Amino acid sequence: MMMLGWTRSPLDLIGNTPMVKLRRVTEGLGVNVFVKCEYLNPSGSIKDRMALKMVEEAERKGKLKRNGTIVEMTSGNTGPALAFVGSVKGYNVHLFIPSQWTGSYNPENRIKTMKLFGAKVTPVATDVHREMLEGLSESEAAAAIIAIGMKKCYELERRKGFWWADQIRNMDNALAHKESTGKEIIEQLDGEIDAWVASIGTGGTLFGVAEALIEASVDARVVGLEPKDARVIEWAEKGILNNFLKELGVPKKKSIVEVMLEKGVPDEAMTIGDREAREMANRLCQEEGLFCGISSGANVYAAIKVAKKLGKGANVVTVLVDSRDRYLPEYPNEHYVI
Repeated sequence: MMMLGWTRSPLDLIGNTPMVKLRRVTEGLGVNVFVKCEYLNPSGSIKDRMALKMVEEAERKGKLKRNGTIVEMTSGNTGPALAFVGSVKGYNVHLFIPSQWTGSYNPENRIKTMKLFGAKVTPVATDVHREMLEGLSESEAAAAIIAIGMKKCYELERRKGFWWADQIRNMDNALAHKESTGKEIIEQLDGEIDAWVASIGTGGTLFGVAEALIEASVDARVVGLEPKDARVIEWAEKGILNNFLKELGVPKKKSIVEVMLEKGVPDEAMTIGDREAREMANRLCQEEGLFCGISSGANVYAAIKVAKKLGKGANVVTVLVDSRDRYLPEYPNEHYVI
């Protein structure tokens, strides 16, 4: 019987996730859709990769020191990831999360996870910003609420002992995926990749992997996805998020999405609705045995569409971002959230 080895730290369990070729949901299409099982990371999502990279770079640069506090605004998976990394490394973690956001959004399970890892979690109250939120579209209101949470992080970071991860504007987020996720994907598929598909969110995953593909001279089409009620490309192109941050007194800094767009990534952007994402996530659970969440469903739904366009024999890769249990408080109307 082969003996299993051991690891010095749970942080060593981040990454090197398996790749699975889908069978039943692509049956009869003549295409190959591969999914990287990122929900198998220790805290349950792909965000473990960037959380560790951002924290370790902050340590290296002297921005995060012993007994320090990590602060961040999160709508979903970054919170548990930072709480996990912070707990292992011995830092305090203070997270802000929307109390109400878009669609049927209910972060109850994500909040429980953050707290179980020892983080302090504060809901973002919008009452004092009623005037700013009046007359906004759903997508604009989502950006405004993110900006309000970012202001709280900025205010804390100005105090001694606090470090703001600033995932939306921290390029170490994208670098994590260039150095790990992207390289793993290329190795696992021997560079035979016709398209790379992923939800945008902060832009870190999509852009980081895209940069790895470009650096390795892999000629793959890059397709980014957005929910209908949180159009982050529009936030960047029209300066929507930056305008809210300026109004709130947060200094300007380019976001990852802005840098990504300047470099011509993605080649194509798609908008995916809750129903399509949810139905595909259900199929992945029931037909493939993959217990992944709603953004993973969106990724696979889009990956199949892209594969069909590319034609028979195409190799399309995407990621299963997180686990389904994060969305259970919303069941059966789970929301596709960035």
